[in-house]
Amino acid sequence: MRFFGRKEMEFERPLPPARVTLDVLGFVRNGIRKPQPNGWERVESRIEMKPGHLPKLEGLGQYSHVIVIFYLDLADDAPEKPDRLTLASGRTYGILATRSQLRPNHLGVAAVPLLGIEGRNLFVRGLDAIDGTPVLDIKPYLPEYDAFPGATTPS
Repeated sequence: MRFFGRKEMEFERPLPPARVTLDVLGFVRNGIRKPQPNGWERVESRIEMKPGHLPKLEGLGQYSHVIVIFYLDLADDAPEKPDRLTLASGRTYGILATRSQLRPNHLGVAAVPLLGIEGRNLFVRGLDAIDGTPVLDIKPYLPEYDAFPGATTPS
């Protein structure tokens, strides 16, 4: 494989790791105590960043929306790890074709409106994560990369 930049250089990708370790940046605070399948649209949450992460928030308040990546820690102890799931519609889908928390790696991802930032607290609406959920990353929502007009879903 060749990598082209300012100078042409040889690049050989090292073998990817089989396991990864992630650090928790903060926690969701919203008073929701147990998982629920829907009804998140109006839930307002505070993402309480751990001390030391304040400089990482610089400039984020200029965006209207953010993407929050979080760890669905309660799903880790779920007795069932399904390959497929039957939804309320009666249709069965592979687990990766759902928003279920019973995912192979229990990662949640949500694009949500950013209501404001105060100190090391971010305020968002519509984040489908319960109180105490660990937040792994936050990224600005960029319509040129993150929006797909005309995207389709099953009916």
